[in-house]
Amino acid sequence: MRLDHVSYAVARDSFVSTVQRIGSALGAGFVDGGVHPRFGTRNFLLPLSGGTYVEVVTTLDHPAADRAPFGQAVARRAAEGGGWLGWVVSVDDIAPVETRLGRTSTDGHRVRPDGFDLRWK
Repeated sequence: MRLDHVSYAVARDSFVSTVQRIGSALGAGFVDGGVHPRFGTRNFLLPLSGGTYVEVVTTLDHPAADRAPFGQAVARRAAEGGGWLGWVVSVDDIAPVETRLGRTSTDGHRVRPDGFDLRWK
């Protein structure tokens, strides 16, 4: 198990300025991560070492943002003024984790600006 990324949620109207502010404070640039169609969100990423990254995420003006639990969580945190939302780990095999938690994982995907469809559970 390894840390994959940490998420920082913001409102749509402060999305770009937050990405610029955090990038400037850290002296590093974010890259456009693309859109999570199923969740109704989009993000910018700040790559770190070992494949870990910081994600700044916001909701889209799309019905999926209201239906998907992740979209709802992003919207709720943004409505509270924005800030750290959570952290995500990566595992080689999700099945034992699903068994331990007693639930199945959710399929997710993000369409990068270059058109590549990145999928995960």
